[in-house]
Amino acid sequence: MFHMKQDPPGGFVTVSGLRTHVVTAGAGPTVVLCGGLGSNWFDWDDCARILAAFHTVVIIDRPGFGLSEPFPRGETPTVTEEAARILGVLDALELTGPAVIVGHSIAGFYAEAFARLHPDRTSGMLLLDSSAERDPWQIVPKKIRISLAYRLSAALSASGLQRLLGPTVRRILNQSIPPDGIPIETYDWIDRIYRTPSYLEAALIEDFVYPDMALELNTIRRRTSMPDVSVTVAAAHTGRPTPWGRSWLAKQQRLARYLDATFTVVGDAHHHAMIDQPAEVARLISELVSHHKALDT
Repeated sequence: MFHMKQDPPGGFVTVSGLRTHVVTAGAGPTVVLCGGLGSNWFDWDDCARILAAFHTVVIIDRPGFGLSEPFPRGETPTVTEEAARILGVLDALELTGPAVIVGHSIAGFYAEAFARLHPDRTSGMLLLDSSAERDPWQIVPKKIRISLAYRLSAALSASGLQRLLGPTVRRILNQSIPPDGIPIETYDWIDRIYRTPSYLEAALIEDFVYPDMALELNTIRRRTSMPDVSVTVAAAHTGRPTPWGRSWLAKQQRLARYLDATFTVVGDAHHHAMIDQPAEVARLISELVSHHKALDT
């Protein structure tokens, strides 16, 4: 593959002591886009381009993902801290008004926590094919899971398997394709980021502490209320009638009922629906912005 030397898009802010990569675009009401496990800023490129015509779009790379500095060894993500990271980025960018928060997959935990913990900074919320756990299991102690994540990451990196197979794993796990295809510069970033040891380590750690964060969100739910804002739960569906697909849609519908949210399906889309259907996802976000503006008038 031909590799281009590219300058990083966006810029960097320091939040909680970590250099955090942030991409911003456009002007208008603020929209924050938070990707799922192992997600990077470029997963939102097409969706952000559409939104930027009438919105201020903020895309955040969590620690270890994209071009953001990873956690120091021994530190792991928590739902509360990731909600605080969103707030810290907005403050650093001097975007102090309320924002529509979009959480994809595991970032649905962070988006909901942000709305509950920082209601005055929330104007709406979209949970896109979000993680949803009513009673997560913790069979293996957290300390053992974290140790395993470090060891597995180190072994895959030291053996050369990550460098050899990183981009291939991306293609297997993320089957979404933008309407106009994947730009060559995105291929280049994928090739660079997915071969980076700190990226693999961050992804494994976030995955391995998933049950802890699900339990943490449930605790936050018991202690707080959702702000009086519009919420949409959007499930991605390829259109193929499978038992797993039906089960997933039912799970997303339960989440919508719990949050008293509008439920919708983004059709002809894999899990990364913002890649497959950027215009439809942008439309759902714009509707939340419009609804908030209508309430303010």
